[in-house]
Amino acid sequence: MGAVERVGSRAQGDGRGGGRGRLVLSVDLPGSRMPSQELRRWVRAALYQEDEDCAEKVWLVLAELTANARDHGRPPVEVRVWSSTTSTAVRVEVEDACREVPVPGASRWRGARGFGLVLVDGLACRWGVDAHPTGKTVWAELGGGITTATPVP
Repeated sequence: MGAVERVGSRAQGDGRGGGRGRLVLSVDLPGSRMPSQELRRWVRAALYQEDEDCAEKVWLVLAELTANARDHGRPPVEVRVWSSTTSTAVRVEVEDACREVPVPGASRWRGARGFGLVLVDGLACRWGVDAHPTGKTVWAELGGGITTATPVP
């Protein structure tokens, strides 16, 4: 099982959050697949102040993004959940060490796979990918009154 580094309403003060709000969950994922129910419990604990519908949507998006990082990315994989201090918005980030940008509706595994980002696009207000020298961060924002989705080209 992975080790939870931070859960709770720790104020973001390490220069890594900008306007993202406060970091409520940060997890370095283990090398093996993490049980979905454990991830769900962590999200619910981190978002205890949000309504249940919000927490469920965040968990679904997080499950898809972590599955993509496991199947298509490279370790280490880190998960972060940010809660806005000014609205009801929640931001999910999954970082891995692969710079390859994901494509919605496409999977290198073929078959009936490749629709995780389509689901993310439907649940999130907006999402995207930030490439950096050590890999990429796939992020999604839910809630906060943003009504238009902005998929990655």
